[in-house]
Amino acid sequence: MKRSFLFMALLSITALVSAQTMKVQSAYSDMKNGRLLNAKQNIDDAMKDDKTSKEAKTWNYAGVIYTQIVQAMEDENTDKKTKKELKKISESKEQLCDSGLEFLKKCLTIDKEHEYTSSSIEAMKVLCVYAYTYAIADYNNQKYESAQAKFHSVAENATVAQHNNLVLDAKYYEADCYRVLKQPEKEMALYRELAKMNTKHGDVYMKIYADNMAAKDTTKAINALKKGIRLTAKDTTMNISLKSALAQTYIWSNKTEEANKIIDSLLVGNESNVVALNSVAKIYVDLSQIKQAEDLFNKSISVNPNQTDAYRGMGILNYNQAVTENELADKLPPDPAYDEEYNAHKKASFEFFEKSIPFYNKVLEKDPNDFESLKALKTVYAQLSSRSDSDAETKQAYRLKYTEVSEKLNTLIQ
Repeated sequence: MKRSFLFMALLSITALVSAQTMKVQSAYSDMKNGRLLNAKQNIDDAMKDDKTSKEAKTWNYAGVIYTQIVQAMEDENTDKKTKKELKKISESKEQLCDSGLEFLKKCLTIDKEHEYTSSSIEAMKVLCVYAYTYAIADYNNQKYESAQAKFHSVAENATVAQHNNLVLDAKYYEADCYRVLKQPEKEMALYRELAKMNTKHGDVYMKIYADNMAAKDTTKAINALKKGIRLTAKDTTMNISLKSALAQTYIWSNKTEEANKIIDSLLVGNESNVVALNSVAKIYVDLSQIKQAEDLFNKSISVNPNQTDAYRGMGILNYNQAVTENELADKLPPDPAYDEEYNAHKKASFEFFEKSIPFYNKVLEKDPNDFESLKALKTVYAQLSSRSDSDAETKQAYRLKYTEVSEKLNTLIQ
């Protein structure tokens, strides 16, 4: 009796093992024939079994099946019958995506013979792309804490899947989440990591440059810009911005010759590129080469009259000259012998303030809430309303303008 009982017990164990093995094969067959719900049910059972859960094949099939389910849920062209079946699945497509990634990673861990490595990595790449879109959705909906965690997971999984471009993109947006969440140390750590990985996101190098400048490390700041320039050759606008920043840094470092070389390179072949023209014009402003700056801003406006950068640049140029003339007047001794010189500087200051108005108004035509333009005009109108040689009507008109701009600024601040 005892022998017979033992024999029957062994038969039961063998049958159970065979049944679970059959579930793996059935799951694969169901997957190949588009029976995704059945495939999921069979592979879910197989993953719980002591024997089949130790096999790389089980986790590979599980990951691939879950990948196909996510794809079917996301695909608008999935047939109605399949969609109806998939509605019976309780997990969301995002949960299925996360589970699929975990299954595939488990397969890679236990697949000592690397029999399923290739297919697991390819499936992971697919799921990583979907996981990235779910992270982006949270980011666009301003759910930055959730998005940060998801981007972090995407970067880790995409690293395993050797999807390098996705790693860079995920880390880039994770860093921006840290920016919004006001965690600058984590933000900058990721930017520096991205730079080491040769990201082509040019603003990463600009941020590292700014951080190094704030730390008064001009050498590292310059090196960040140089690397960014090398890696953004195909992004013309960003490349110009990086070169402009480098030229300005050379100017501040009294390396005029190096700055001039960059200026020349920016202008060659960019005669009709308003970004290049405006950038070099701003450099000329830093060099106090007013005529050259004006010429380039005006040329930029002739190329594209519907922009704002050149108008803003001309407004700032005239505003700065007005401030300079005002400062020169204020520095003169309170002596009648200097009255003529004082009056000349004050007159020039008022004239430059007046010249800035139409340029700032052009900016406001395109962007009525441009804060910097409104702030500048507030000062301009305050100065012109106090001009002693203006008639009462003109002064009153400027006072009204001052009040109007002040109210607009107060509204924006609130």
